[in-house]
Amino acid sequence: MSPITIFVCLAIGIANIVFGILPATRSTPPAQTIKAPLSNATPTVILPVAPYHPRPVMLGSASEYVPPDFTRDGDIQAKKQAFYAYLLPRIDQTNQEITRERQWLLNLQARLAQGTSLNDADQIASLNPTSTDAEAAAIHNEAAAIHNEAAAIHNEAAALRRLGRRYNMAAVGDAPGALEDYVEKLLLRVDVVPASLVIAQAAKESGWGSSRFAREGNNFFGIWCFNRGCGMTPANRDAGRHHEVAMFNTVTEGVRYYVRTINSHNAYDKLRQIRAAARNNNQPFGGEQLATGLLRYSERGLLYVNEIQSMIRYNRLQRFTREYSA
Repeated sequence: MSPITIFVCLAIGIANIVFGILPATRSTPPAQTIKAPLSNATPTVILPVAPYHPRPVMLGSASEYVPPDFTRDGDIQAKKQAFYAYLLPRIDQTNQEITRERQWLLNLQARLAQGTSLNDADQIASLNPTSTDAEAAAIHNEAAAIHNEAAAIHNEAAALRRLGRRYNMAAVGDAPGALEDYVEKLLLRVDVVPASLVIAQAAKESGWGSSRFAREGNNFFGIWCFNRGCGMTPANRDAGRHHEVAMFNTVTEGVRYYVRTINSHNAYDKLRQIRAAARNNNQPFGGEQLATGLLRYSERGLLYVNEIQSMIRYNRLQRFTREYSA
């Protein structure tokens, strides 16, 4: 080896030592550790709300109040505006009551869907038999809270039975899933009736508030009753028939009775199905749409339905649906 070659080799060795110059090597990058994102989110616990029980819906004697005389003004448009102004707040009040009932029922349905169950207080107390005084107090408080919750659930069961009776539902069964099914069916009935439909039927049945039954019995909807003395006898009642036209203490009570009838009588099941289908599809529903479920409201059947729909269109009653239908 020549002196020059030896010198070059020594120079390279010294450079590697002094300056850390190393031959390039293929290195494997460290494996990446993918950490699952930390989440402090906990499932939302739906708290119960207090049930709402409106005052009973019943017939009356028309002794407390009678509606104004809508016939005193000869202007038909002025008459209609007075009719709207008088009835719409009463329709709104009725639908607000139903909305409160429905909100409670939806809350109950959501909590049932969560599968929340109550624990027995004795089980909690036995979890830590050697607990300290502070732990024992905490267990006692938790057991008391469970006792209160159990009482609330018991009250809810009673409230549900009461609500079911108001809407003409049979008692809930004991089979698995019966409670959830019962609540779902009850929601078909506990729902608002569009103001456009209520106004149209009130106008149709009462002659825009001019009928004797509206003026003397607070009955704007031609509602019948079947016990002797329960209302007023129609002047043109057919021979062999015994129905009367119901009377109510106030017009508001008449509106409430009509809406409850639409929501509970088996004759209007189709109307309720149409409404529920719109709800399930997140679609609005109005009076003209729901009127197709009124085939059994009048002996005239489809002709009556067509007249109600025509009244809604001609008088633009759909404008009242959103504002006065809760």
